[in-house]
Amino acid sequence: MTIPIRRFLFGFLCLLTTGFPLQAFEVSTEFQIGNLGFAADRKSTATDYPSQFPWGVSIYGSEQITQDLGVDIGFYSDRTLKNISYTNLRYTQRFFTLGVGPFFGFFNSSTSLLKPGISTAVRLDFPGIIFIEFRADSSIGGRLVQEGDYLQERSDVTAGFYVLNAIANVNLLTKSYTYRTKEQEIIDSFVEYSFSTDIYQKNVPYRVLLTFAYQKRGKSYTPISGTQAPTVHDLNSLVLGTRIDLTITRYLSIMADLESSIYNWGSAGDALITFPTSGIGAYFFNATAGVTLNIDPLLGRRGL
Repeated sequence: MTIPIRRFLFGFLCLLTTGFPLQAFEVSTEFQIGNLGFAADRKSTATDYPSQFPWGVSIYGSEQITQDLGVDIGFYSDRTLKNISYTNLRYTQRFFTLGVGPFFGFFNSSTSLLKPGISTAVRLDFPGIIFIEFRADSSIGGRLVQEGDYLQERSDVTAGFYVLNAIANVNLLTKSYTYRTKEQEIIDSFVEYSFSTDIYQKNVPYRVLLTFAYQKRGKSYTPISGTQAPTVHDLNSLVLGTRIDLTITRYLSIMADLESSIYNWGSAGDALITFPTSGIGAYFFNATAGVTLNIDPLLGRRGL
C-alpha cells in the first residue's frame, strides 16, 4: 500500500466520524493479511507458488437515517478487485430491502485513477424462516483501450434459513478484475461456493460463524497482438473458515476471522503449480481482524 493511499484512508476516517449526523452510526476498520491467492504481479511463465503475505485495510461506516432508509459508505481493499469505495442507499420494508449506489475503483492504475461503477442489491426476508439476497456490481464501460484500463465485476447470491440460535446459508460469489498492460490483457478471477452457519445466543456477547467452501482463483493472460491462446493459471482450494464477533461494551466490538485451506491443487498453463512443503509458506490462509465503534452510545446519544 502506497503513502497516498494511507493519507486517503486517514482522511476518509475523518470524514466518516465528522461528516454525518451522529445518529445510529457505526464505523468499522479491518486489517487483512494472508497468502491464499495469487500475487498481483504473477507472471504468465511462473509455475511456483511463492511465499508472499500481502495485506490491506478496509474502513467503512453505516448510518441509519430513518427507520426505513440507511446508507453504507466505505473503502475496501480486496485481493481480487483491488481498491474500491462504495456509497449505497438501503430502503427497507417488512419483507424486502433494496440497495443501490455508485462505487469507484481508485488508485488501481496510474492512467485511470478513478473508475466509476454501479452496485445493486435485493434481499427478500421472511423473519425467522428464510431469506434470499442478490447483489451485482459492475464498472461502467466495457472496453479496455489503453494500458492501465481496467474493469471490476462482482455478483453474489445467498439463500438461507433460520434455526434455533443459528442462521444457515449457502452462497455463490464471483469476482473478476480485468486490466490491460502493454503486452497483455489479464483477468484476475475468484469463484466461491460456500455453506456457513452463524451461531448466536440471546444475551451472550459473542457469535461464531463457521464456513466450509470451495474456492477457485484464476489468472488469465491474453496477448494483445497475435493469435496466441490465453495462458490460464488456476488455484483450487477447500477452505474452512471461523469468524468470532465479540461485543466488549455497548459501543465497542471486535472481530477475528481465519480462513484456512485444508487442500490445494492447481495448474499454471500446461504445468502443475509447485507448492511449498515446509515453513510458514506451506500453511495457506487469509486472516482478518476488525474493530467496530457504535458512535451513538459512545457519545451518550439516543438512536432511532
